[in-house]
Amino acid sequence: TADALSMVGGVSTIYQRSFESNSSEEGTVGADVIFGFSPSGFAIEQGNHSDFLYHVAVGYIGDYSFPLLKEKSSQLREDLMRFGAKRVIAFFDENTVEDGRWGVGHAELCKNYAFWLEKILVVPDLGLIFKPKCPVTLRKRLRPIADLLFAAEATGRCRLIMEGRIQSNYPPAFAALASDIAIHESLLSGTAGLEAALTGVPTLLLDPEGWPKSPLYRLGPDVVFQDCSSAWEACEEYFKNPHLHPNFGNWSMMIDELDPFHDGRAAERMSAYLKELLEGLRRQEKPSNVMEIAAERYA
Repeated sequence: TADALSMVGGVSTIYQRSFESNSSEEGTVGADVIFGFSPSGFAIEQGNHSDFLYHVAVGYIGDYSFPLLKEKSSQLREDLMRFGAKRVIAFFDENTVEDGRWGVGHAELCKNYAFWLEKILVVPDLGLIFKPKCPVTLRKRLRPIADLLFAAEATGRCRLIMEGRIQSNYPPAFAALASDIAIHESLLSGTAGLEAALTGVPTLLLDPEGWPKSPLYRLGPDVVFQDCSSAWEACEEYFKNPHLHPNFGNWSMMIDELDPFHDGRAAERMSAYLKELLEGLRRQEKPSNVMEIAAERYA
């Protein structure tokens, strides 16, 4: 596609869709301009062996949605509180595969869900929001614990965000903004965790697979946990007295590195940059000059 655009005098662009902690050839892209979350993405793309001319840091693209979601998130929280919830946890899962030898299996998903569903049944003031990555197959994958799921949902304090087919219709921020604490279940992909942290909600990360290469470990032991049990123990201590645990779920030491703006205007910056490119091409200027001028003006 990039070559075809170049042949007709165009410019190819692509924007970063998910958080990337480490380089991988699976992440290789070819485009003239890559819009990334932060300058740190430049080195990641180099490690990916991506073919690009400009890497432009604009911030987390989805941050425009946060203020738009607040009212609906508040309604979700109020729904849980009507059934007795006083503290709410949002849990983000990753998709799973049937054969656990080739990725995170359904059995691991059931294990993690069962842990939190059981908490609903024994902690009367706890509310839980599950935000699955692939909602259309979730109940099928959770079939071994269907009775437990039914019992938890019957309390009125457990909500599954099921709208959407390939992926959820709602971004992670929807669940995070309705919660006191957000938990992302895997360091193999940290996008949901990053989005939740950008909303300002204390956000924890789980690393059951063991991924010490992730730079997110720099967030420290008050953010990264090896399993659900240790994360729950930390949540209980936090709920007792949040002021005694200022580092709990706190991403402030890294947030500027992950998104140097976090101001809700990432999509606006990208749109303005694209407009600059389009206007230059409409004037029939050379694409190389158009890209150079757009980069200088953005800088």
